Amino acid sequence: MNILITGGAGFIGSNLTASLLQKGHRVSVFDNLSMKTESFLSQYISNPRFKFIKIDLINKKQLQENLSSNIDLVFHLAANSDIAKSAKSPEIDFQNTILATFNILCEMKAKGIKKIFYTSGSGVYGDIGDKFASEDLGPLLPVSMYGATKLSAESMISAFVKLFDMQAWIIRPANIIGPNLTHGVLFDFIMKLRQNSANLEILGDGRQSKSYIYVSDVIEAMFLILEKAKRDINIFNLSSDTFITVNEIAKIIIREMNLKKVNIFYRGGKIGWKGDIAKVRIDNSRLKKLGWREHYSSRGVVLKTVRVLLGKEK
Repeated sequence: MNILITGGAGFIGSNLTASLLQKGHRVSVFDNLSMKTESFLSQYISNPRFKFIKIDLINKKQLQENLSSNIDLVFHLAANSDIAKSAKSPEIDFQNTILATFNILCEMKAKGIKKIFYTSGSGVYGDIGDKFASEDLGPLLPVSMYGATKLSAESMISAFVKLFDMQAWIIRPANIIGPNLTHGVLFDFIMKLRQNSANLEILGDGRQSKSYIYVSDVIEAMFLILEKAKRDINIFNLSSDTFITVNEIAKIIIREMNLKKVNIFYRGGKIGWKGDIAKVRIDNSRLKKLGWREHYSSRGVVLKTVRVLLGKEK
């Protein structure tokens, strides 16, 4: 297949690129390189089945000039990954999620490209406490611009599917971690401790509890969904069945970095920033009915990712 990945130079996109090339597909990547992650794709530049184009999806002219009509499937991953930053500057998510998604959909329509796989997020559910969110939960009331714009993008995709005979696959994943991670609590803690190994600041009270999933498990789920989900719009939650707190993550990182007597300071409150959610629970039974199972618990995937980021394992 001829496949396009928007945001393909990023954390998930670079891992997806590797898997698709291994399967023999031809892969084109659009990315504006705002995260300075071009090195993630450097090993594929000489591959004749790979093409990279630096492009910002907000720029309609660039999109028109570079999106080929021979694309069979678009993996739309491009979005703002800094959720906390968008709480202060909401236009970031509006531009990089709503506007970018609208532009790619319009150009897909113009070029006759019918299939899109969209990476949404569990933020669309908002803060529902201990309740496990199923794909049919409603009303959906996001508490962050990240969640709100992801939900808006889902709605636009739905409308384009119905209006222009497209087909869409949408996933709402938990926290994805693994090789090439560029942001999030694990990445931040490691960066902080490398700068100052004596102190670690934790946003909130450290009791925030969420599911974590390894990026390879996510990609396996993507391929399975494409293979088995045949409706015009296919929506799936994606998470593990286990959870881990921020305090537990901090302990793992401190131990794996062989640090002693680290003073932990808490910013206070139940959440790290406005728009954060203290406890996230996602019902993954629909995906499991397709036959998917995660390979790691949340604790296991945190430990594995920390060791990868520290260079202890690949």
